[in-house]
Formats: sequence, structure tokens, C-alpha cells
Amino acid sequence: MDTSAVLVHTVPLLVGVFSVLGAETLPDACVRHVLDEPMLERVKRRGRLGPEDAARLGQHAAGAEAIGAGAVLVTCSTISPVVDAVRPLAGSPVPKTDEAMVAEAVRLGAQIGVVATSATTLEPTRRLQEAEGRRQGREVATSSVLVEGAIGALTTGDGDRHDRMVAEAALSLAARCDVVVLAQASMARALSAMPEAVRRAPILSSPDLALRQLRAALAGAPLA
Repeated sequence: MDTSAVLVHTVPLLVGVFSVLGAETLPDACVRHVLDEPMLERVKRRGRLGPEDAARLGQHAAGAEAIGAGAVLVTCSTISPVVDAVRPLAGSPVPKTDEAMVAEAVRLGAQIGVVATSATTLEPTRRLQEAEGRRQGREVATSSVLVEGAIGALTTGDGDRHDRMVAEAALSLAARCDVVVLAQASMARALSAMPEAVRRAPILSSPDLALRQLRAALAGAPLA
């Protein structure tokens, strides 16, 4: 088993997040990071994903394969849909950051709340949930909330404000949904502002679940 992995990020702060969690979840693995901020910026300016995004991600996957990586984890939910085009050409597993979280959400309930701080994440998350619902043979409905201004607070250093804004939206959705997902890995930090006692439904984030999936992939488990 090759216990090395490459993580592809489009947001700088996720390098630190996944480095810390990776040391806990994959203590025996060599984890390397690729940061490609322009990739996400181009999608935002274009307003949609395009073939060039799949090609760019394919280059990162090929680079990881060239150094013998056993798997490549894509940590950006906005970019996740193009993973489907990259997987058939990749020589190693390429899990998406949000697919393990979404699989768990569909398992837990039919009414799924989605909280996002970036508009480009909402539609990919909804489509992924519908596809996972079909895979599990379950009908799912999505209620989405975009927390405007939260990501700006986070990038300018006001993490507490970001966390409060995300927590307020998530707890509101939890009152009327079976389960709530935090659509972007950068939002996981807000869980600390939502004690278990005040959550009326499970609230899921992606980094920990994604790293568990990555660990399983490195051990030879097939991706769902």
C-alpha cells in the first residue's frame, strides 16, 4: 500500500486545516499539498465550471501520480464536480472532499439542509446530494442557505464572526431538517460555536469524513 497522498486546495487556510487533521487521521502517511487559488477564482469569474477546470485538475492528479501518490483528495466543493471527469484517467483514487459527508447526510435523512458561504458551492452540493440519493435509493430534498459576508469575515481575520454567522444559519436549518451539512471545508471551524446540546439535528462537516475516506482509499477500499 502506498501511504502517500496529495491534497489539492483552492483556499489557503485549508492547507493548515488538513495538515492538522491529516496528522491525526493519517499518522503514517506522507501528505503533500497543492494550492491552486487561481482555479477557484476563474470559476467565480466565469460563473460556472468548464472543461479547462477538469484539465487543470487532471494536471494536478498526474503530478501526484508522477511522485507515486496513492490517492489525491480534492478539498474544494466548488471544484468537486469535475472530479468525475478526472477519475477515469487517474492512476490512483481521487476522492471529493464532500462525498463522504453527503453520503452520511443522505443516510441520516431525506430533508437535508445545506449551509454555504460561497454561492458557487450551492449547486454542486445539491447535485451531489441528488446523485447520492439515487445511489442509495432514497428521495432527498434540499434546503439551502447562503451566509453572505461570512467568508469575507474569515479572510479578513474575524473568524469568530464567521463562526457565529454560520452557526446561526445551521442551527436554524437544524430546527426543520433531518440533517444539516456545512458545504465547504473551511466552515468546519464553526462547529465549535454549535454545542451538541443546542443542535436539533446532526450537523456535518467534510474534513474529518473526507480524510477517513482518503485513509480507506489508501488501504485499497473502492470509492463509492
